[in-house]
Amino acid sequence: MSPLDPAAVAPLLIAAGSGALYVVLKVLPPGSRRWGGTLAALWLLAAFCVQAAMVALDPSAPGLSHIGVTMTLLATGIGSLAALASQGSLDPRGPVHLYYPLFLLAIAGTVAIGFSRDLFTIFVAVELSAVPVYALCAYRHREDPTAIASAVQYLVQGVAGTVTALLGVALLYLYGQTLDLDRLPGALAGADPSVVVLAGILILAGYGVKLAVIPFHTWLPDAYAKAPVGVTAILVGVTKIGVLVALFLSLSALPVAPGVVRTLGVLVIIVALVTMTGGNLLALNQSDLRYILSYSSVAQMGYILLGFGIGMTYDLPFGFIAGFYYAVAYSVMKSGAFIATDAFARRAGSPEVARMRGLGAAHPLLGISFLIFVLGLIGVPFTAGFLGKLLLEQAGMVTSMLSGAALALVLALNSVVSLGYYVPVLSTLLFGRSADPVGPPARGPPVIPWALVLATVVLAFETVYLGLFPEAFDWMARASGELFSLGVP
Repeated sequence: MSPLDPAAVAPLLIAAGSGALYVVLKVLPPGSRRWGGTLAALWLLAAFCVQAAMVALDPSAPGLSHIGVTMTLLATGIGSLAALASQGSLDPRGPVHLYYPLFLLAIAGTVAIGFSRDLFTIFVAVELSAVPVYALCAYRHREDPTAIASAVQYLVQGVAGTVTALLGVALLYLYGQTLDLDRLPGALAGADPSVVVLAGILILAGYGVKLAVIPFHTWLPDAYAKAPVGVTAILVGVTKIGVLVALFLSLSALPVAPGVVRTLGVLVIIVALVTMTGGNLLALNQSDLRYILSYSSVAQMGYILLGFGIGMTYDLPFGFIAGFYYAVAYSVMKSGAFIATDAFARRAGSPEVARMRGLGAAHPLLGISFLIFVLGLIGVPFTAGFLGKLLLEQAGMVTSMLSGAALALVLALNSVVSLGYYVPVLSTLLFGRSADPVGPPARGPPVIPWALVLATVVLAFETVYLGLFPEAFDWMARASGELFSLGVP
């Protein structure tokens, strides 16, 4: 972390909250622990406000990390809403005194990634954000024993990715004798380009496991579906974006050698195309709304990586801006979509789409919010998703090359394919009859927890706000420049 950046205290503040929350929840009687979600949300909101105030007081402070500030605001903002959503869905008689501290530790690790300036610190921060989530994915094992299997699968594949990425980092250190992001490109200037490319491929594959790119995606659907909704929300909107930042901060340390950046850029584009197409096709055959959104998340990561791949391949900074903006938009939209899905599933007594007929109309706040999220993920105007996809399309077109235009066309075709699973879901939720002709009537709690509704509505508002008033665009553009400022000629 940069010693010049006072904003870098954010991860320490969040981590300190983890320890304090453990002590508070441990001494509270079990009946009062249900307020753990509110306490965690307030702590994260305080971190959000402190970070925002520091930036507002001196937005041009020397050494200020735009990517670090962006990650802090994104992680604490979504994290506070996810903590509230957890309060509405967790049994207060369970080990909530462990749940919320681990929850905060995962967010602290993600925030630390944005302020890291050497490869090993980045690696450690990624693991700090991942290890608590491995445990949290199995939290509901008493209600659903298969949650343990999904958590173990995530753990095994995540560790394999960890080792692979560490091999790439070790290879760079072996030839450069430093892990500092500012010094490593110069230190590797005389290294064999094939060795540097190999290290880049290892880092890409290792972090690609945590990003769930195809073919390393098999852990994601079960982990997202079996984890508590708050954990799924931070997996989608916080830790996954943190790994994305870690990947491209690490690749920015590669030297500007002939063909190195471009070769890796082409590889990123190939992975992106396979991931977006495979994710959309796999989502078409699902009947469980959680799995539809999970496979859709695989496809969305393909869209995000396409922007970064275009930036690397064509030496186009606009590609990084497009990819990073869509990553932020995706984190907001998909976190909200999963929280709304959990609310519908609680009310229907099942996550099957067929059992949710008419629930969107019966609960208009949730229904309208979910509609906004889906429209954004499709790319309908006046949503953050539309602006993000428009930027990605522009990135392909402004290359002024046939290959760039072809990439933009593939992105558009994949968006059309996604209509095949989004439209039926919206039709069932908003326009389907409440009675289910193929099974017994849906049963569930008569009232959906207010915390779930509040979190969903706030994220829906943010989805529209980013689409209509993207004041943060310039800030995100500067942040994306920090993601790959060293390796691009």
